[in-house]
Amino acid sequence: MHYSELSRRKMLTSIGLLAGTCTSRDATLHPTTNSASAMTTKAKSIPLTFSTYGLPTYSLNQAIEAIANHGYDGIEINVASTSQTATEKISDIQRKEAKNRLKDRGMIVGSLMTHLQPLSSRERHASDNRRLKHDCDLACEISPDSPPVIQTVLGGKHWVDSKQQCLDRLSDWVSIAEEHGVVVAIKPHRGHAMSRPSEAAWLLAQLDQPKFLRMWYDYSHFIFRDIPLKQSLQQSLPFTAGVAVKDAVEKEGRVQFLLPGAAGTIDYQLLCNILREGNFFGTLCVEVSSHVWKRSDYDPTVAMRRSYEVLSSAMGSTKAPRPR
Repeated sequence: MHYSELSRRKMLTSIGLLAGTCTSRDATLHPTTNSASAMTTKAKSIPLTFSTYGLPTYSLNQAIEAIANHGYDGIEINVASTSQTATEKISDIQRKEAKNRLKDRGMIVGSLMTHLQPLSSRERHASDNRRLKHDCDLACEISPDSPPVIQTVLGGKHWVDSKQQCLDRLSDWVSIAEEHGVVVAIKPHRGHAMSRPSEAAWLLAQLDQPKFLRMWYDYSHFIFRDIPLKQSLQQSLPFTAGVAVKDAVEKEGRVQFLLPGAAGTIDYQLLCNILREGNFFGTLCVEVSSHVWKRSDYDPTVAMRRSYEVLSSAMGSTKAPRPR
């Protein structure tokens, strides 16, 4: 596919943002930095990525090509065990091919999405620790100069009853993350035990603000809950490694997720302005919910195109690329 306009990715490449000039092992991370984007402290452009969570039938190479062709700056890889791109399903040859393809297309891997359950049984936690080590290995292999953030929800139901157990088990993750030099980001999730930014902040404070444990911010999980966008994002920036974006609507007391801009309930221009003003160094990632991609009429090409148009406009970059 050829475009008549300069894509965001080419613009960012031209200023060196995607060059990967320092590593998480050698650099002292800024409080709002993730290792995949600790590349320049001067550039104000934020890498826009698309998660393969919204491309459940695509192979890794197919996803890289499709996401690149729509103008995105990078990719989030869904490495959860149920995914086609699960860590254990990506062979050594596929990892090498993906690394080369990403380099050829000028793309970054901004993050890996996994699905760990620290509030489950001891046996599950031990299994998750082994899984996290393999995820960290993949992160270092596929982007050795700037390993992507590994982001995960925590599961569970009741925060008050679960927070101490969560704290105890996250300490194991901190040790694994530090050993590999890879940032792990915990995502407050609507309906899970940890569902608010303040709860993630509490966990990080109790663990003495570990450099390699951060938060993953997703306002679609906070909207309709008396958690203002501006206030919550500004308060979260000092410990936020990345931001996921998708729309949300509330119907009969239940929240449904949609593509960015589909409902008009979230002000993405405000969100992007706050990120820039707060010297945010992470990535902005389009996450297509299963509420969307499980529908019979879901078209991933439309999802990538429309999301790019909405987010690139909100970020004040060039217009969405158009095929010749």
